[in-house]
Amino acid sequence: MPSDHALTRLALVICCILILARNPRNAVAWDEDGHAIVTLLAHDKLPADMPDWIRSPKVRARLVYLSAEPDRWRGQHNVHLDHINKPDHYLDVESLADFDLSLKTLPLLRREFTDHLADYRSKHPKEEYKTYGTGRDSDYVNAVPGLLPYEIAELQWTIAASWTQLKTYEEHADRVSPTMIENAKENIVYHMGILSHFVGDGSQPLHLTKHHNGWVDENPNGYTTDRGFHAFIDDGVLTFHRISYDDLIDRAKPVRSISTENYWQDIKTYLQETNDRVEPLYALEKSGDLRKQKGKQFIENQLIDGGAMLSGIWEAAWRGAHIDDFRVKRLNERYPKTPGQVRANNDDKTTVKAN
Repeated sequence: MPSDHALTRLALVICCILILARNPRNAVAWDEDGHAIVTLLAHDKLPADMPDWIRSPKVRARLVYLSAEPDRWRGQHNVHLDHINKPDHYLDVESLADFDLSLKTLPLLRREFTDHLADYRSKHPKEEYKTYGTGRDSDYVNAVPGLLPYEIAELQWTIAASWTQLKTYEEHADRVSPTMIENAKENIVYHMGILSHFVGDGSQPLHLTKHHNGWVDENPNGYTTDRGFHAFIDDGVLTFHRISYDDLIDRAKPVRSISTENYWQDIKTYLQETNDRVEPLYALEKSGDLRKQKGKQFIENQLIDGGAMLSGIWEAAWRGAHIDDFRVKRLNERYPKTPGQVRANNDDKTTVKAN
């Protein structure tokens, strides 16, 4: 007779299966453990010239927690949140050809991309377009084949903007309070943690393909069509092989070089590399090697690549910071220096006291 704990666990598994069957795009990339591994590997490789505080145990723990945060947003089951969040986790690379696009020719900006899709659909009407926003697509996410590269690029520059704020404050520390500086640091950590999730998604091959829940359409090689395949790669295979951060420390790659000018191409190259591994992953499953050493090494390599990419974008974001001249002007206007006085408050007011 199964224990109450076993029955409860079985019930939770069944619930998860039913949710995924209702909407395949509820699947997540890696599980929290996988995202944590990517984040820890990236944090280990932060350049030595980055500020020491970013390597503190407190920041490290916060980054690990945040690495799974965008998946937690799905649990709210709100149509507005799902509409904006879900497509950011993936890109069905093969589906771009349906709109005369490829990963290589992907427009630079998110709205350029969505405008192109809308324009193409208006000129090439299909019956399937009428189903967008209805039935299982109530959150209207199927109108795009995914937005992952845009989320990564936008977060890179969100982090850079946060570093710019901190750099500006530190350059004019006599005009700001310690709390303002701490808040700027908290913003950096938050955005770094959120980015870690999406870069981790980008290292999971099933997040870069229309074959995300088993092979679809023509299948001459007889690859699995099991809709639970995605869930197995996210978590099951890590558990099966007992893959952990400790196993990968010595194999971690150096920081991947990401340009502050040509970052868009760097991001697309990273995602193309992951997409190139979709069929090899299916081939491993078909041969049975996915559950053997070859499969373990394949999954470990993806996590390692994710860590190298994440540390590279973190570094590029840091190096992309500058002094915000407008913010300096506002500081000069709002917080004039007073000889012999220091800021006493911990908020954004102008209270000062004498030394």
